[in-house]
Amino acid sequence: MTENNNPPDFDLKRHLAIIWKRRYPAILVALIVASIFTWGSFIWPRSYEASSTVFIERGSLMAPLLEGVGVSSGMDERLLNLSDGIRSRNIIDRVIKELDLDVGIQTPDQYDGLVKKIRQNLSVVLTTDRAGRSIDRFKVSYTGRDPKTVMDLVNTIVKEYINENLKYTRTDAYEVYDFIKGQLMDYKKKLEGSDGSIRAFRERNPNMIPQSEATILARVDKFQTDRIAAEISLKELMKKSENLRKQLSGEKELTVAFVSKEGSPQDKLNYLNSRLMLLMTKYTDNYPAVIKLKAEIEALKREIARQSTSSRKDLSLDDMSTETSAMNPIYQSLKEDLAKTDANIESLKERSSELLRQQKIAQGILGRMPREQEEWAKLQRDRNVYQKIYDSLLVKLQNAQVSKDIQLSNKAATFRVVDPAYLPLYPVKPNMIKMIMLGIFLGIASGVALSYVLESLAGTFRDETSIENRFKIPVLASIPEILTEADKLKIKRRDRKVFAAAGLYLVVILVALAGEVLYRYMGIKLINF
Repeated sequence: MTENNNPPDFDLKRHLAIIWKRRYPAILVALIVASIFTWGSFIWPRSYEASSTVFIERGSLMAPLLEGVGVSSGMDERLLNLSDGIRSRNIIDRVIKELDLDVGIQTPDQYDGLVKKIRQNLSVVLTTDRAGRSIDRFKVSYTGRDPKTVMDLVNTIVKEYINENLKYTRTDAYEVYDFIKGQLMDYKKKLEGSDGSIRAFRERNPNMIPQSEATILARVDKFQTDRIAAEISLKELMKKSENLRKQLSGEKELTVAFVSKEGSPQDKLNYLNSRLMLLMTKYTDNYPAVIKLKAEIEALKREIARQSTSSRKDLSLDDMSTETSAMNPIYQSLKEDLAKTDANIESLKERSSELLRQQKIAQGILGRMPREQEEWAKLQRDRNVYQKIYDSLLVKLQNAQVSKDIQLSNKAATFRVVDPAYLPLYPVKPNMIKMIMLGIFLGIASGVALSYVLESLAGTFRDETSIENRFKIPVLASIPEILTEADKLKIKRRDRKVFAAAGLYLVVILVALAGEVLYRYMGIKLINF
């Protein structure tokens, strides 16, 4: 049972016998398949491809110096949409007009079909730098039937795109500069108008702006405190004035004095008494000068008493002194003090009135402060916003000016064609070498496959074992095919003719393959097809 379950061993001779038995249809099918691929590659419409590589120069020497300066030119954004930009209708229209590709086109539908065909056969491949952070080059390729048209179309598309990009970049720099400049002028006018409103507000409220509510309250309290202190001082001075007036009413403006002979002790005594009365109007009895002067007066009186002798007792007063009228020094001193006191009273009255007036003004400001402070805050807020925007626009205007100068001096990112499109010598489609080799391989495979198919469809038994397995009965005897020598000779002759013709035809196919290999890889063209 185990032996019957094992799959039969591969019998190479039996398989070769099957192929040899069906050799004629197998050879025919193999040659047909190889012919289809070989000669089909010659008559297949050829497609040529031309490509151009463009390097993006970002100004390696200027980039570190210009980093953070100028406005963004949008280069990276345009590169991300580079494929759509190159396929844009505007560029394709200019390419068609320049190369006269629209010759023979009479209807808009035909023209749209041409544009669609160019877009379908056009490809753009972007390549990033080693770090993978930015695009540093791109490749434009186009596939078509005419090699010269393909080459011209790729070069023209690249040229038109570079020109359009340069024009767009410069136009964009100028437009950005003009736009920012216009906005700057608008906000300058707004800023000047805001300054005028603030100036008018300050003129209407000169005491309002630099002070807060707490400051105004502190001023009101200070005015009130100073006014109370002034009123207290005023009351004290008024009391002093009243006392001075009472003292002044008890004194006479003129006084009678007996003037002794010049240089006498009496004359000196009178002089000392006058000085004492003057000092007493200003100082107390404990003042050192007053005490000293009193002591001198007492000593002088004792001296005068000792000098008085009996010989002079009979002399009359007229002989000793002379009566005269003089200004009362006490009266004069009191009058001066009273005048000063009255002047101080008037000054304090004016000060108290001014303090009261300032207090009322401050209270009025305090009452109007909420509304005016709200208006002032709005004016300040608007002015700060305008100033901030103006400063920002001013910086952007300077950056835009730098960007414009960069574009004018060609220091910005530019495109450099490192590999222009050349005239393609070999078609990219079809690949004749691959097609011929594939045809030979598929021809052999299809011939072998046909042999097995015909054998399976023949309905005959290959040997005695096949009969026994099918009918489950033993085979008693078998009669082999009987071929005469004439039959064998006839078969050999036929085989020679078939194999010779097939071999000769295969040699032709191999020669075509060798010619294509020599032409593609060595530039030697054996067959001008």
